[in-house]
Amino acid sequence: MVLNRIDHDKQPYSLYAFLWAFLLSAVLIVPVMIYDQGYFLYYGDFNVQQIPFYQLAHDSIQNGEMGWSHLTDLGANFIGSYSFYVLGSPFFWLTVLLPSAWVPYCIGPLLMLKLGFASLSAYIYIRRYVRHKKFAVIGGVLYAFSGFSVYNIFFFHFHEAIIIFPLLLAALDEFHATKRKGVVALAVCAAALVNYYFFFGQVVFVIIYYVVKLISKSYRFHFREFFALAFECVAGFAMSMILLLPSVAAITGNYRVAEFLYGWDAVVYPKGQRYVQILVSLFFPGDVPAKNNFTPSAGAKWSSVAAYIPMFSMTYVIAHLRLKKRGFFRRMIIILLIMAGIPILNSTFQFLNNNYYARWFYMLTLLMVLVTVQSLDNFNIYEFKRGFIPTAVITLVITALIGLMPDETDKPIKSFHIGIAESPKRFWVFVIAAICGLALTLLIAFCYQKKRKWFFRITVIALSLFVATYSTMYMWSARSYADRDDEFMINYALNGGKDITIDDVKEVRSDFYQTSDNMGMFWQIPNIQAFHSIVPGSLMNFYNNVGVQRDVGSRPSTDHYGLRGLLSVKYLFEEDDPDAAATAYSTHMPGYRYLRTENGFDAYENEHYVPMGFTYDRFITKEEYDDLSKDVRHLALLKAMVLTQDQMEKYADITGYTDGMYLNLNFSHDPNKSQDVHYPKYEGFKSITGDFVYDETSYFADTEQLREHSCTSFRYTKDGFEAQFDNQGMDNLLFFSIPYEEGWTAYVNGEKTEVEEVDAGLMAVRVPGRQTSEIKFVYHTPLLKEGCIISGAAVVALAIYLIIFKGFRAKRKFRRTYRIKQNTKKMRRML
Repeated sequence: MVLNRIDHDKQPYSLYAFLWAFLLSAVLIVPVMIYDQGYFLYYGDFNVQQIPFYQLAHDSIQNGEMGWSHLTDLGANFIGSYSFYVLGSPFFWLTVLLPSAWVPYCIGPLLMLKLGFASLSAYIYIRRYVRHKKFAVIGGVLYAFSGFSVYNIFFFHFHEAIIIFPLLLAALDEFHATKRKGVVALAVCAAALVNYYFFFGQVVFVIIYYVVKLISKSYRFHFREFFALAFECVAGFAMSMILLLPSVAAITGNYRVAEFLYGWDAVVYPKGQRYVQILVSLFFPGDVPAKNNFTPSAGAKWSSVAAYIPMFSMTYVIAHLRLKKRGFFRRMIIILLIMAGIPILNSTFQFLNNNYYARWFYMLTLLMVLVTVQSLDNFNIYEFKRGFIPTAVITLVITALIGLMPDETDKPIKSFHIGIAESPKRFWVFVIAAICGLALTLLIAFCYQKKRKWFFRITVIALSLFVATYSTMYMWSARSYADRDDEFMINYALNGGKDITIDDVKEVRSDFYQTSDNMGMFWQIPNIQAFHSIVPGSLMNFYNNVGVQRDVGSRPSTDHYGLRGLLSVKYLFEEDDPDAAATAYSTHMPGYRYLRTENGFDAYENEHYVPMGFTYDRFITKEEYDDLSKDVRHLALLKAMVLTQDQMEKYADITGYTDGMYLNLNFSHDPNKSQDVHYPKYEGFKSITGDFVYDETSYFADTEQLREHSCTSFRYTKDGFEAQFDNQGMDNLLFFSIPYEEGWTAYVNGEKTEVEEVDAGLMAVRVPGRQTSEIKFVYHTPLLKEGCIISGAAVVALAIYLIIFKGFRAKRKFRRTYRIKQNTKKMRRML
């Protein structure tokens, strides 16, 4: 039977939910900030992405550089690249009002705020489903410090989605319970603005949630209410177009978005350990990102496979599944567990992408937390036993199978040992944490039998101690994996390169080789080494065409030394080796001379530096370029500009194109035919690439020739870049090694000129001969204007809707809904 009661307790439980989690997070974070001189450093992606991204976005907004970011890889759409990470976060916008130097120090306090608000949002959702709101406060803390939340400190920007999700469900419940209009629209808008990737998964979840609610008769279907709900969802989604539309436009060229699951890969996971990993994540604190310890070969190192409920583990979830034969939450949890085990269903939460991620497990965690606190609110020793015993048994069985399983290894020598975890020491620490949590859970149940009045207090004390201990243990364990120590990050990265004395280092591109990712972004200087997932599709195409793998980062090796000339790299920075002799300064790339050592790096200058913006005297087609080995394409790009055949014809006066010139190339070329990779040949067609020579001597000569035909000046502007080119010859195509995008507009001597995509992803523009030209490129974010119009119209439509239906006014009183058994003496005593 469903009972509706009003809890007359007037305590400010919402404030308690926030403050409890905030103070617990302080126990976790403040010691690290003290240790790191005011910064909060973690490891991996957190250090090299979250901190510099916040700083770069902050400075870009303060400087009015919100169109094109020349500090992101070879250049990127600012809104498209940073909406996924920071631009939709209200926490980021708090920093915009602060001085730039303060931003890195804000990361720790912002994380504390995020964990506090995660607890508050979970409390707001859960309070409707418990008799006493104080137990919803416990639910908030369990959610804020769940295995998923603690795991994803590594991905700092994930917590915005963790916060908004309970509010989205609470708004939906509020709409149906009190008929309050407008709350769903605002929640949908906020969810879409915060992060479009997570929003897609949340839409999938809400659809399932709504249907199961109808099936379970938790919601009643009325056409009028359904259409009002649909309108609010559409209006809320439309209001987010100001950020969502340009963001979606920016990722359409990213090939990672279009990789889907097929065949058996859509039915079962190819690695059996992944099923064990999912099971382990329910009963133990999750493995730290990048290090699968329990299941080393699961192949999901950064996939957020974590759903552990602090201290209680699966005790009350299993009890709920065993005892509640019907009911909404039982159905939802079972559905979600099934979806987690089937690849194609799991992928529905992330655009059906074939990369394995469990970044929707916070949704499952929230529901498991809810049934846990429902059981605490209506504590029943019989129910406790039905959940605790299976949880303890499964925990011990997993511990025995992984910790005590005999194994044999061949590295470094053939040996026999006990345990199949990657790191036995770390494994047993996590096991002890899980077992201690179960021991505390058992202690709380025992105390309930003895002193029921102390039940809530003891639960709060035990949970506080456990959360503080387990999360601190987890975080310091993860910090040990940092590839750079904190001293290096503080002295040489977070200092912004203040000790660098090279005058023009912020005006030209540099190369940071084999050091911490995004060092150039820390120093805020243009560079070619970048760790950033959301970049223009043309940039990804360029690198992949030239033989450099471009998935989540741009890291061209020294084998592609020709790219340094093409991309106008002037300086090279390598970490200083204090043990090396002064005469030992050398690089792996040709043509560099040692300058000096400063800010922890050896600085080298490219003696064959080619300034940004130059012309070619030879041109080849895309077909000729594609026929070259990827090993030499980086050098071929210094010899000739790559154009399509249509472009060859379009600029025939420059390229020398004639009708029928490529006829034999078209009809004789067989991409499956084995040909000499250095000298492609066609019947009846002779490519100029057959005369190309690929060695260092030729590389030096090519760069010198390009330098003679380069721009006399170049500078980045707030909305693009400007250059001056003195063309002594005939009309030509002036090349810029900046990614091509639809948002670019070029002006030559004040006249608008068409921008061409050349060299498989970069840009060129026609310049007249025998004169000095002023070139200006201006970038306007594609679909930003359209997004603003749609958002504005949606706001107006929602306002009219709210006026008509008296929005934000509840037609019914707030209700809490929960299920209890009726007509038993035991339950009457408990009530």
